[in-house]
Amino acid sequence: MTKGVVFALASYAVFSCADAAIKAAGGRLHVAEMTLILTMFSCLAVYFAKPRQERWSDMLRMQRPGLVLARMSAAVGAGLASAYAFTTLPLADAYSLIFLLPLFVAAFSYFYLRERTNVARFIGLLVGLAGVLLVVRPGFREILPGHLAAIATALLGALSLLMLRVIGRTERQVTLLGTLMLGSLVVNGFITLFVFEWPTMREVVLLGLCGLLAGAGHLLIMAATRNAPANRIGPTQYSQIVWAVVLGGLLFEELPDALAFAGIGLVLLSGVLNFLPARSTDATSAVSAPVPAPQHRES
Repeated sequence: MTKGVVFALASYAVFSCADAAIKAAGGRLHVAEMTLILTMFSCLAVYFAKPRQERWSDMLRMQRPGLVLARMSAAVGAGLASAYAFTTLPLADAYSLIFLLPLFVAAFSYFYLRERTNVARFIGLLVGLAGVLLVVRPGFREILPGHLAAIATALLGALSLLMLRVIGRTERQVTLLGTLMLGSLVVNGFITLFVFEWPTMREVVLLGLCGLLAGAGHLLIMAATRNAPANRIGPTQYSQIVWAVVLGGLLFEELPDALAFAGIGLVLLSGVLNFLPARSTDATSAVSAPVPAPQHRES
């Protein structure tokens, strides 16, 4: 359990740096073209991370092809939505809405994986939602397409995480990573055919850095899902709010106001509540939970 949480925290720290890189590179290129470039660099990280006992030729030999393809679709959609959100919104706004992911994870894991959530964690999720509302303040601030993209990222990311939890122990790592990269290359490559613009060297460098970090982050989150249940991994994403404030302030001069800081505080409190000790049945729920019959899917 502890190892899974540590892997998850590390993955979200790496993802935060990748998000800052794509934000720095955004503004001119279409999000599909940016995602295509960073996926190419992600493939480099994934190639060298292949387990020695696995072969790339086994990538399409799936135990649960339906779930594998569903995970891939959700992950590719989340990637496009997040790229748009991070390039059009302040980091704190984007992260605050993407932090709805643990709420979606808790709901889906309860009904789909039968993973139980204790009262403290349920309260923590509601506190986190209140914090999100303080940061974004719908009704008092203009709701932009980027806000909707961030919500879509949270929903698709939650589905991806849960499917990865289900299939992580039955599918090869080359399958989980390879199908994700292949799907992203095909979908974003097709869209780029209609929106292509020559990237500058600065954009290539930033997107390349983002891709390498994203590849490393995916490896870490996969390791996390193999060591801890989804309802313990989801709340670790709250750690990114710290990165949002630090990176946003240092790199983009995005300093939250007093109400936003209050909301950020609630989000952090939510994360603490979600890590409070649970009943023994909660801790073992992922192990005893019934796994759906053969079928398959990612983050």
